[in-house]
Amino acid sequence: MTRSFAGRAALVTGAGGDIGRAVATRLAERGATVYVADLRPPAVDGLIPLALDVTDAGAVTEAFAAVGRAAGPVSLLVNAAGGPGRRRTPIDEVSDEDWHRVVSLNLDGTFHCCREAVRGMKSAGVAGSIVNISSGAGRTYSRTGVQGYAAAKAGVIGLTRQLAREAGAAGIRVNCVAPGLIDVEALRDELGSLGTEGLGRHLSGVALGRLGRAEDLVGPILFFLGDEAGYVTGQTISVDGGSIMLG
Repeated sequence: MTRSFAGRAALVTGAGGDIGRAVATRLAERGATVYVADLRPPAVDGLIPLALDVTDAGAVTEAFAAVGRAAGPVSLLVNAAGGPGRRRTPIDEVSDEDWHRVVSLNLDGTFHCCREAVRGMKSAGVAGSIVNISSGAGRTYSRTGVQGYAAAKAGVIGLTRQLAREAGAAGIRVNCVAPGLIDVEALRDELGSLGTEGLGRHLSGVALGRLGRAEDLVGPILFFLGDEAGYVTGQTISVDGGSIMLG
């Protein structure tokens, strides 16, 4: 795997969460100048905090411009911002507000950041790499009744393919990672609500027989970002312990 990202400007959205923070930390360890974007970005040594609402297109434009002035164009982008919203709500009880909030965060936010990253890379003539975070819910369905989340994450996969096709001529690669059920802080309440029996049923469908960890996402994401994946674009890989096993 690429040992060094020295001289590269990286931006990781959703870096207040376990997955985004883990990826950002590893990128910094390998020499990248890493900006961590979130509504409340983490204060971590070696990472540059950037307060950002990815659903605000204007704010995203300003953020990428600020990074460009300070560190050069973003050539490594990880779109980890997202969230499921209200769970286990029947569709006939889902409000327009709830639907649009979830779709905006998970799909519009990814689009806003991809658009600015591609603009910057093309303008600077830089070949870069984008990794979008989808979900197993975007490849099959959600077991927790989050219609907007499943639809948005499926949209992220479609957006990944389309951008890979369009941006490839500029040397820009766009790939996607689809996590399964990951033991992160944002899901602890949901995991607890499953109970021992419910968690056992879930794990019985996971080939490796355990929940994922944030660190399990780091390797696949860094692979997509690095030179070893230089001929890989438009792909989605499931990181779910062998739960879905799609080809």
